[in-house]
Amino acid sequence: KRLPGIYQLIDGTVSVSKLRPVDYSDLLGREHIDIDLRSSFSVLSGSCVLVTGAGGSIGSELCRQLAAYAGLKRLVMFDIYENTTYDIQQELKRDHPELDIRTIIGIICNAEMLDTLFDRYEIEYVFHAAAHKHVPLMEHVPSEAFNNNILGTYTLVKAADAHHVKRFVMTSTDKAVNP
Repeated sequence: KRLPGIYQLIDGTVSVSKLRPVDYSDLLGREHIDIDLRSSFSVLSGSCVLVTGAGGSIGSELCRQLAAYAGLKRLVMFDIYENTTYDIQQELKRDHPELDIRTIIGIICNAEMLDTLFDRYEIEYVFHAAAHKHVPLMEHVPSEAFNNNILGTYTLVKAADAHHVKRFVMTSTDKAVNP
């Protein structure tokens, strides 16, 4: 619950009866911005979109929004980790049975697999959200972070370029910037 200011309580201008549930906009620290997602995603309508890191927190939410608002021809979800990717796949199949969803388990460092993926599904747009993002953990195995985050991204960009995708969007997380 959100409580009125302490001074307002003390001087009696408001009472505890003014408690109200906390709204997410209370936490923003700025004015709320309304976004027309359907309009924002309209450029993707009828296309085939690849989301890497589809089982992660950002990738799975991106898949939810693409499924709900973009009017895609096909959504290709790609991730190294099968458990969470399976979960988002099942959720989207249940909530959007009309959408052609393809789920691929693999690593973005595998150039041959990516080449086959781009050919088979005629990928037009890429949303790249695959990354090792927990910096303190990755400091113990920097070579793996480098392989996945740097070489994997490079391999994915090369494949996207070779297959003439229309747009490549890379996302990052606050954990990578300010852990």
